Amino acid sequence: MKFNKLEWVNVLWAVITLFVLGLLLLLDISRQREALQLESRVVYEFVYERALLNEVILHNFVELVETDYSNDVAIKRYASKLRRHYPHLRRLQIYQRVSVDQQGAHEQAMQAKGYSDYKIHRGSTEDQKSSQLLHDESSPNLFYPIVFADPQADSEPPILGEDGYTIRSNRQAFIRSSHYLTVFATTPSRLEDGAMGYQLLHALDPNDTDSTEAYLVVALVLSVDEYLPPLAHIPQGMSVTLLNEQGDDLVSRDNSQDAGGWLLPQLNEQRAITRFGQTLQLRVKKQLFWRDTNWPFGLIILMFSIVAYLISAQGLRRREEAQHNNLQLRVQLEEERDQLEQRVLARTQELVSRNSELRQQVKENRRLTQKILEVQESERRNIARELHDEMGQSLTAIRTDARLLQQHTSGDRSSLVYTAAVAIDTTAQRIYSVTYALMRALRPSALDDLGLVDALNQCVDSLHLERQGIELELQLSGALNELPEQLCIQCFRIVQEALTNCVKYASASQVCLLVRFDETEPYTLVIRVEDDGVGFDPSVQERGFGLIGMRERALALEGTFEVRSLQGQGTWIQVELPVKDFESEGFDID
Repeated sequence: MKFNKLEWVNVLWAVITLFVLGLLLLLDISRQREALQLESRVVYEFVYERALLNEVILHNFVELVETDYSNDVAIKRYASKLRRHYPHLRRLQIYQRVSVDQQGAHEQAMQAKGYSDYKIHRGSTEDQKSSQLLHDESSPNLFYPIVFADPQADSEPPILGEDGYTIRSNRQAFIRSSHYLTVFATTPSRLEDGAMGYQLLHALDPNDTDSTEAYLVVALVLSVDEYLPPLAHIPQGMSVTLLNEQGDDLVSRDNSQDAGGWLLPQLNEQRAITRFGQTLQLRVKKQLFWRDTNWPFGLIILMFSIVAYLISAQGLRRREEAQHNNLQLRVQLEEERDQLEQRVLARTQELVSRNSELRQQVKENRRLTQKILEVQESERRNIARELHDEMGQSLTAIRTDARLLQQHTSGDRSSLVYTAAVAIDTTAQRIYSVTYALMRALRPSALDDLGLVDALNQCVDSLHLERQGIELELQLSGALNELPEQLCIQCFRIVQEALTNCVKYASASQVCLLVRFDETEPYTLVIRVEDDGVGFDPSVQERGFGLIGMRERALALEGTFEVRSLQGQGTWIQVELPVKDFESEGFDID
């Protein structure tokens, strides 16, 4: 089958038109995908902060239980206070390890404490009703009944005495937490009120018996409904879902209103959140609609293609039908060519304008990223301040009262009041140490009080590199303490993340850290970290090891980020940040 010239023109213009329109659509999709990545990271940070908050709550409750396990009144008062402040806490529970041989004595002891109907029993869920036996062939002769619960719901059977170890979905978390005496999460399941949730477990042995199993397991029953941002904070057209390891939906926020996008794709972004032996999946979806694309420009291209096609077809038809009018046809074609050139010039100017808008959008995205980092640091500063003002003052008051009691009862050091006062003073000091460590992690005080140089030295000291056999070469130069606050904060976070990677992953023996401020224009802050560790392939593992966070911090400040690494040949990272509005007079560069 042969085509004439006109038919070939038809095919050619159709292919070119479809190609240009497809290219414009792909560019729009790529732009929307980048925006979705930024939006999904904001949601990820929100969920991750909630997970860290639950960890802090659990550690504080564990400290109280470990300090004074026998004081049921104090534990219940503190548990009720936590539930009032944090609505996603559905229940606080304490499990006690009981062997089969100890079952009778344990039940009698609990009945003597006032729980007359107390018995070790299974719970009320359907998977637990499948057997009348407390233990099956896969479980040892061991119970973990609930001995404390706040609140105690009116249920049948009662919550107290319910054996958490017989729940198959929770057993692995009990085993791991009891073995390592640390925090682990159970598999998400449906709570009594119908909401999805899970338990956060922390095993401990308050009596320091050095047994192979934990004596107590402290648990938070958490609802995941509050893990996602409110619907008002979800951009229009986007849905956010939190899933378990099996891919089942736990909670979702859907702000998509349109039914479909008329053949436009749906963008997906999924991130894994791994904490406490549990992996949750955060899935963000966004359906593209024609309003999100540059369809007016595509329509112009289509119209231009049709006009150009008609002109070309008309020219060919005229040449075939009337050769004698060739001269006039040429003149007409030249005139139409001039018009076409004018149209192309106009479209070119429009493309230049569009490119300028795209550059402005990139600049706005960087500004938003910088704003997010500023808000994050501000929130960390506020939390650290609240911990210092509220917890610090309260603990100081407690220690002061305890020491007054010690002074008044120092004549009889064997008295119960003196012993209790000493214990309260010691516990308050321990809680203050934990609170101070959290404050330093959230916001290093040296950064605000002493400057960047002392903050960096403090960061290096906190990693205890000498204990791990790492030799550090530290080079600090320039007026680092005179840099703007935001630049100092981001410099500290980048160095903190880079040194943490060296300790955790590099297996290095030598690390060189250089932070230099060049006072010659253009003013630049240079951060370089180099180690002789195992290295990695940046093209494969750049999404790990905190490299994305360092890159985003650098780009948000209009800086550059470069990483070089090979397997077995160490890693080299360099960040260059511009310093704007810097006056060199009066600064000591040495």
